[in-house]
Amino acid sequence: PRMAEAKAMRKADWFPGAVAPSYLNVDLAGNVGFDPLCMVALAPTGASVDSGPWASQERKTRMVMATEYEAHKKVMWMREAEIKHSRLAMMAAAGWPISELLDRPLSKLLGLPTVLDQTAGRAPSLFNGHLFDGVQGVFLGLVMLATAALELNTLDNVEGLTPTGYVPGDVGFDPANLRDKRKDMPTAEIKHGRLAMLAVTGFAVQEFVW
Repeated sequence: PRMAEAKAMRKADWFPGAVAPSYLNVDLAGNVGFDPLCMVALAPTGASVDSGPWASQERKTRMVMATEYEAHKKVMWMREAEIKHSRLAMMAAAGWPISELLDRPLSKLLGLPTVLDQTAGRAPSLFNGHLFDGVQGVFLGLVMLATAALELNTLDNVEGLTPTGYVPGDVGFDPANLRDKRKDMPTAEIKHGRLAMLAVTGFAVQEFVW
């Protein structure tokens, strides 16, 4: 009992005095024990606590009653989703402002109409109704197809069917060999990704409000 209690009471690094939930006692880059709403329980991994009488219980109770394997599988599923969303957000956070800066000069250079003239100088987005206009509509379609193909090829990773040594988000793509240049590269990536997700959310909220 004392060993189990010690394991469950791991100190969280995201806030002074906070305690990390026991299911986050895993070695993952950027793991500071932060999951106050127990979002991990929402991972659709087909665990025994996702159906039957446990399905109606609160998320924290379900994670306590889950087996160690089921809890670990949910954490890995969520990390896989987090790293993929982080990478998309980092590209979007850079691409959104860059597109507003380069659209006019590139359009002038190529002799094409400027999309920003229709959006009051803003990057085409879902909120201003021009997301799929012109060339960017074709580009987004190709990106969606490429993303779908990548997802289909990594379904085993997402479902936790890969060997136990699998690192979430590792699809074998590192042409510049960046991972070997810094030991903390995985931590740097997930932290920048989380910041990018907040940034893109801020972009979208500002676009909608103003």
